[in-house]
Amino acid sequence: MAQFLELPLELLPVVFDFVVKPQHISALCLVNKSFNEFATPSLYRRVFIFAWYKEAKTKVALLFRTLSGCPQLARHVRKLEIRDFPKALSTTGHFDLLQICVKGIRNCVNLRSCTWTRDGSLHSVVLESLRDCQQLRELEINGNSSQYNPILLTQLSRLSKISLIMPSAQVLDIFPSWISITGATLRSLTIICKESTLVTDAFLEHLAPNLQELEYLYIIGCPKVTHHGIGAVASTNQNGLVGISLEGLSQAFDMSTFKALCLRTKALRRLRAITLAVHAQMPLVNWTRDVDELLSSAPLELFSVYATATSVRTPIPDDFWQSIVAKHGPRLRRFSVHRMQISPTALQAICSQCTLLEQLFVVVGKRELDVAARLFALAKNLRTLHINFPLATSEPAVSLSTLMQDALSIVSVCSPTLTHIGCNTRVWQVERTVHDDENGGKYMVPALAPQENPDIPEQFLVLRA
Repeated sequence: MAQFLELPLELLPVVFDFVVKPQHISALCLVNKSFNEFATPSLYRRVFIFAWYKEAKTKVALLFRTLSGCPQLARHVRKLEIRDFPKALSTTGHFDLLQICVKGIRNCVNLRSCTWTRDGSLHSVVLESLRDCQQLRELEINGNSSQYNPILLTQLSRLSKISLIMPSAQVLDIFPSWISITGATLRSLTIICKESTLVTDAFLEHLAPNLQELEYLYIIGCPKVTHHGIGAVASTNQNGLVGISLEGLSQAFDMSTFKALCLRTKALRRLRAITLAVHAQMPLVNWTRDVDELLSSAPLELFSVYATATSVRTPIPDDFWQSIVAKHGPRLRRFSVHRMQISPTALQAICSQCTLLEQLFVVVGKRELDVAARLFALAKNLRTLHINFPLATSEPAVSLSTLMQDALSIVSVCSPTLTHIGCNTRVWQVERTVHDDENGGKYMVPALAPQENPDIPEQFLVLRA
């Protein structure tokens, strides 16, 4: 029988691709020279620092010292995510840190994606160094331009993906010029605000002629945007949008008018993913009918909807869920319903008729958990399941041990394809061990383990408008 070390070296990168935890990849680098040669690119391909990491700000400095001092390592970096950054430094200390950041970024000659989201931490010198990264195609930044000149953004002209978080008025002023420069290559645009009145219908209508090649449009937290602005972008698009997210927009958004425009121009003929928000004043009967018709001809694969109010009992009728499943069930791979409960009848339709379903996010009452678990078991390809329990304000928070007990009881009846489960704000990786029974047969025992994948779980990314 062949031993692991007898495998051809060319297979090592394929094996290493299944190792997701940086600490584990780092250990692979220490095995021997051959492992080091193949594991080092995997270790540095994506480097990231999140705000909740222990001593995250110290790690920022250590990271950029490595990248600035070791260009042979920096050349492996394809994706750089800086979601925290030290700001409480002396003037000299801050200047020195920026200098090693600049040198480190310039050493990342193969950098394709950069994320820099700490409010007020992005500086002009960082943008200038990114401008020199010839392979850069994706940029996600905080729009607070107090420390950088927004005009520098227009020099990043080959981007295929732009994400702006809380853009300042100065950034929005130059944004049309920036989009006119990147329009030919831009495929994804995200604007995330918090009750901003600066992003309006007129603003989007001005951008629309230069967004004809766009595939993904995410507009979030912009209460001055209605169907007019979104419709202008969608209807002028040449190839049809593939993904769209409409969250925290104006309550004057008329879904009926938007539906008519999209159906007339076939703007959503390629749509595979949509996220919608439901507000308390929304006329649900009309809204659900219009959404159903809006999506009628779309090749939908990912469907997400959530309520903006804290109440989870928004009464969306069962026939809406059943119609979505009837029309799109054979393709749907993700079904997300946040901040609102759905009936067991609707949940049964989702789990039994969406035969390719891999990700499911729902709200389930504690008393209905046993019934829901049996319905989850109908989803034979389910890989990720996240459940939120609605709690009255007077109820105490559910303890961790109780959450784990609930999660494990669900895992025990679900498909063996399930690899991740979450309850409220907790997420676990599902592991299974094989045991021998007294008759010589085999059986598996599931267990919950900390999540290894460094990516932020989707349920923490859903906008809470």
